[in-house]
Parts: sequence; structure tokens; C-alpha cells
Amino acid sequence: MKAEIPFAFQVGKAVMMPGTYQVRMDRSDLTRYVIFQNADTNASAIATYDPADAPKAWKMRGAPTVSFVCSGGRCAVARMWTGPDTSSYVFRTPKLARDAEAHVAEIALTVVRAD
Repeated sequence: MKAEIPFAFQVGKAVMMPGTYQVRMDRSDLTRYVIFQNADTNASAIATYDPADAPKAWKMRGAPTVSFVCSGGRCAVARMWTGPDTSSYVFRTPKLARDAEAHVAEIALTVVRAD
């Protein structure tokens, strides 16, 4: 999958710069993680996830999506859905300050076909 992410974001413990990202999932029985790799710099970060039902709005749109929780000018990857599955991937995000206002940013994912 591919995503054009126009802002810096945290994934796992790494902070990634805006850019085009290749997104790969590992769905083995022993590990559950997603790799975000910047297509220009090759910088990458890994985040573990927990499976959860995909949001109904995402399933109705039918478009793969990655969402970020943003607060105080910082964003962190929060959830991802890759398509027709009913499952989505939920990532741990940093705790917000009690008085912090947060919003969610959603970015479309594009399926990349291997040649």
C-alpha cells in the first residue's frame, strides 16, 4: 500500500517526516506489525497493532484509510484499514494532556501492485 502523508507523524517510537510512504503489514501468527517506509529517504519505522473492527464509515466508503490523532501540532498513526476485510489495525498513540484538543486526520491508502 502507499500513502501520501503531508505532515510529520509518530509511528511506534519514531517521528517520520512528510512524504510518500510504502506501508507493509506482517500478519503472521507470532507478530503483528506494520512498516512505514519513506519512498524518498528509505527511513522506516515499525509499529505493532491490535486488530479491531473497522469503522462503519470506512467500510461504507470502501477506501483503504490510515488515521492519525493530532494534538498540539503533533500527529501519531492511530488506525489503519486496508480494504474489504472487516478488521482494522489499531496502534498505540502517545497520551494527550488533559486539556489538549485533539482532532483526527484521515489519509487514503492506495493499493500498489507488485510487477
